[in-house]
Amino acid sequence: MNKKASIIIPLYKEAKNFEQCIKSIVSQSLKELEIICINNNQNDEADKILQKFQKNDKRINIINKMEEGLGSAINAGLNAANAEYIAIINPNDYIDKKMHENLYKLAKKCDADIVKSPYSSLYQEEKKPEKINWQKRCKIPAWFFRINECPSFLAFHPSIFTSLYKRTFLNNNSIRFVEAKNNGFIDAPFHIETMLLAQKIIYTDTAYYYRRQKTLSSNGEKSFIFDRAEEISQILLRQKTRDKNVFANIYKRQLKLIATALDISKENSCVEIKDVSYEAQRRIEIIAKNMDEDIIKNNPYIDEFEKRFFSMLTNIKTKNTV
Repeated sequence: MNKKASIIIPLYKEAKNFEQCIKSIVSQSLKELEIICINNNQNDEADKILQKFQKNDKRINIINKMEEGLGSAINAGLNAANAEYIAIINPNDYIDKKMHENLYKLAKKCDADIVKSPYSSLYQEEKKPEKINWQKRCKIPAWFFRINECPSFLAFHPSIFTSLYKRTFLNNNSIRFVEAKNNGFIDAPFHIETMLLAQKIIYTDTAYYYRRQKTLSSNGEKSFIFDRAEEISQILLRQKTRDKNVFANIYKRQLKLIATALDISKENSCVEIKDVSYEAQRRIEIIAKNMDEDIIKNNPYIDEFEKRFFSMLTNIKTKNTV
């Protein structure tokens, strides 16, 4: 059987909704699937569910590996995949029965490198899912496009779990996930790199994916967020893009990451300079130096809050050392 899509599911300790997830995948209307579950043997209940489903569905391939982080787990799945297209599903989420049939049909119509769709956010289980609507945020081309035609996509949530990626596109460009100790935001560099390199991106405004929101603790260690912002800077340097609108939207994403690390938002834009550690200042300085100040100041994609925030970041160390 010709495999049309490889579905990669990286298991981890908190996968308490895994049974709903795997049910939604094995019942997909697209039958020509391989389902690759990366099992780190740290969730006994999920392991039992996985074994039960594998007995009845030979499309399920279990890869047992040590716990080395989410990026490492997904990369193991990417290396094992054999289908035309790749999908990655979070084990706490679930998908519509028609998701991969419809995304695959779209992909084949134009030989797309990436097919993207929105998702429905499950903030509270008892409430109706809220569709995250990209069409309201930017003008998306009606057919396939390159990222310079819709650069706003670079500033959005990566939503890699709602997408299909052509396997040969990923392999030919050696695109893989960051293998980091902390799993936070590892989808951001992958999203930026795939969107920059894709020759054909196609978008459908139908939300097939149901995502359970996870709140980032405001008290935890967040230095890993600076890692993600720096990794994005390195991707920009490697790809050597010259499009200022592309730069502007990647900067927006990086500034959002830094704001998250510092617990800053448009609603709460005050930060005491004395509360920013030396290590954070050093990391911010590195990231800001790789940004083009002229683009920050003059590009129409950069809003007033982002301009003020960038100005604060570039002066943060000077003020703290006076």
